[in-house]
Amino acid sequence: ATQNNPDLAAAQAAVHQARFQYQASYGNFFPQLSLDVGYDRANSTTNLQPFTAGSDIQEQYRLGLTARQNLFSGLRNRAELERTRAELEASEANLLAAKAQVGFDLKSAFAQALFAQEQLKLAEAIASRRKENVRLLEIRYEAGREHKGSFLRSKAAYRQAEFELSQAKRAVKVAQRSLARVLGRSEFGEITVSGDFKVSPTGMPQDFHALALQTPVYLQPAAQARAAQAGVIIARGQFYPEIAATGSVSRLGDAWPPDTDRWSVGAFLSFPLFSGGRDYFGLQGARAEERRAQENLHSAEYRILLDLEQTFAALQDGVERAEVQKDFLNAAGVRAEIARSQYTSGLLSFEDWDIIENDLITTQKQMISSQRDMVIAEADWERAQGRGSIP
Repeated sequence: ATQNNPDLAAAQAAVHQARFQYQASYGNFFPQLSLDVGYDRANSTTNLQPFTAGSDIQEQYRLGLTARQNLFSGLRNRAELERTRAELEASEANLLAAKAQVGFDLKSAFAQALFAQEQLKLAEAIASRRKENVRLLEIRYEAGREHKGSFLRSKAAYRQAEFELSQAKRAVKVAQRSLARVLGRSEFGEITVSGDFKVSPTGMPQDFHALALQTPVYLQPAAQARAAQAGVIIARGQFYPEIAATGSVSRLGDAWPPDTDRWSVGAFLSFPLFSGGRDYFGLQGARAEERRAQENLHSAEYRILLDLEQTFAALQDGVERAEVQKDFLNAAGVRAEIARSQYTSGLLSFEDWDIIENDLITTQKQMISSQRDMVIAEADWERAQGRGSIP
């Protein structure tokens, strides 16, 4: 999954792109150099006389190097650096969130695949048990010790067990396909997983709020809020003058290569007077974006706090539910063995025995379902914290 999952690869590429933009923003603080090569061919007349053939045509070649150093730009360059740094941090937080999501998907897909395999084994055992019950009912029915309705119900229960067996086989293929998708496998083949339904012991977090501030779900809008603050400074910088120094060395001449040296140095101050309202409305839009980013940050804080509380409670519920189901399964197994012996001996009616048999099968299904749900709840708790099985 680390090597081939497309969602993870896309998030990693986004981090690389943001890092390159951040590094590129340092270029605003360095001199800008350009090499100029030019050729001019011109003619001129006086007194609005038309151009005539053979008139004086002038040719000029130019080869020069120009340097420009920005001295002040209304703090826009520094704010641009801060914005690209915040955007890089947002991309890195998004990568952590992608890793957490892929980790959740991977662990959930594994739990579903293991559940499908265990469900198939259970369906085979249930079908075999139902088949034995049909044989037992058939013998008792032919001996006149059981009526036809009980025998037909037993056969119907066997048919249902066969359907659930076929359904479990199809579920295995679907679970395998789901796991292959998370692993980033373009070619699908049969996948068999091995393991068990276990979760790591988890203690109660001391401070959900402190934990929330460390999650990528919070770090990403926090970085976006800082980028929006820098955007306001950039927009405000349009109202300040721009100061820069320039220098150039060149050669001019009417033949190539030119042989006349020329140099120049200078400085200029540019002060914006009117831009048709573009700068004003741009600043108002940047302020609105800052307010939006701040509200998104507050919303993310409330949302992650709720998510942490819910997922941790769900994990605790899942662990305790699985323990309770284990006790129910032990009791149902003992009860079913006693009931079978009593029914064979004629000490228990078919109706009571059928209820106990169905209770055992239902409890067996609930047991593996609760184990699967417990593992998925642990994966969801890890996702909410921004961590998981993906390094």
